[in-house]
Amino acid sequence: MLKINQLEVAYGDIQVVWGIDLEVPPQSTVALLGPNGAGKTSSLLAMMSLLPIKAGAVQFKGEDISTKKTHEIVESGLVLVPEWRGTFATMTVLENLEIAAYTSKARPLQKQTLKEVFEIFPRLEERKMQKARTLSGGERQMLAIGRALMLQPELLVLDEPSLGLAPLIVDNIFDVIAAIKNRGVSILIVEQNVQLTLESTDYAYIIETGRIVQQGPSAELLKDDRVVEAYLSL
Repeated sequence: MLKINQLEVAYGDIQVVWGIDLEVPPQSTVALLGPNGAGKTSSLLAMMSLLPIKAGAVQFKGEDISTKKTHEIVESGLVLVPEWRGTFATMTVLENLEIAAYTSKARPLQKQTLKEVFEIFPRLEERKMQKARTLSGGERQMLAIGRALMLQPELLVLDEPSLGLAPLIVDNIFDVIAAIKNRGVSILIVEQNVQLTLESTDYAYIIETGRIVQQGPSAELLKDDRVVEAYLSL
C-alpha cells in the first residue's frame, strides 16, 4: 500500500533522513520507532508533502505521490494525525468531526462515518457539544483520530499518539488502534512507547540518526537482545 524508497530529507543544508526504505502492506500495522531527533516525524512530513523531499520517492497504492500536494494525498486515502493533534479549540467536538469530512469521498458518507466514530469513541459522543479546548489530553487525542477517520482513510498515520497521556489512557488509545485495524484500515505509527507499540503492531522499523538500523516482525524485535538493551531495559 505504501512504499518509501531511499527517502532523503533535509532542513536547508542540514540533512536529517538518509535514504530510508519502508513499506506498509494492506491491512497491516507498521511502526517506525527510534529516539528523539532520529528523523521519524521528518519522514512523515515529507511523505505528506509538508516538507520537501531531497531525494527518493514515496508511492501510495502503486502511484508516485512524491510531487503531489498534501490535499491530493489526503484525497487519495493517506491521512496523518500530527503530533500536535490538529483540532480546532473553539469549535465543538461535533463541529470538528463534521468539518473534517471535506473530501469528495468523505462528504457523502459523513453521517455514517460519524456514527462509526462515535462507536469507536463513545466519550466523544458524550462530549459532542463541548468545545474542543475543554477536553482532556486523552479526549483531544481521540478527537484528532476521529477527525482523521472522518476522511475515510485507507492508511492512517499516527505521530506519537500516546505523547503526554496517562498510562491508562495510553492503553485505551492502543485498544482503539487495534479496533481501527479490525475495520480494514492500515496503520503506520510513530511512537516512543516501544514495548506497547511492538506488542500492538505487525512489523517495525527502527531509525537512528536518520537511517534505518533494524527492522523485522514486531514479535521478533521484542525478543531481540539489541532492541531490549537499547529501548526496553529501563
